Amino acid sequence: MSNLLVVTEAILGETEIENINIVRSGEDPDARDDIRVIVPTEMNKRLWLEFLDQLALLDFEEAFRVVSHAEKGPATLRADAEKILEGSLQTLSDAGLPGRGRVVEGEPLRAMREEVDDGIDQVLIITEPHPVEDTLNIHWSNTAEKTLGVPVLHLYWGTGHVDD
Repeated sequence: MSNLLVVTEAILGETEIENINIVRSGEDPDARDDIRVIVPTEMNKRLWLEFLDQLALLDFEEAFRVVSHAEKGPATLRADAEKILEGSLQTLSDAGLPGRGRVVEGEPLRAMREEVDDGIDQVLIITEPHPVEDTLNIHWSNTAEKTLGVPVLHLYWGTGHVDD
């Protein structure tokens, strides 16, 4: 039995399902998996770093969105996260994978720790690229890799690219 925690900032897609299956590939195909999904409402992002990330990716439209995102209130952020969770659980279900999940407030590290303490064996973090934060190793995923005590794999959404 594999207990996998998926932390995502966007609705899981076909590529993410392929990556989940790769992570699970060493498991007995008949074993019952426990796949849990966490979607943070907001990650207390440093807006200037997120803005620089998008500029580094030459995504000027997204850089503008980052600035306008700061104006979203807690109810809107929670509603957005609930849509991501619902869509992700549906994607898992469509792929024949069992899944359950929850929306968490703020940075997900505390919720991730709770899940690990509740029997999670490995963590798959799926985010958009954050070139500045990832290069400087200051993204919350880097902290998770160092502190959770279980294997943590950080992938970029829509790709198989691993943040190392």
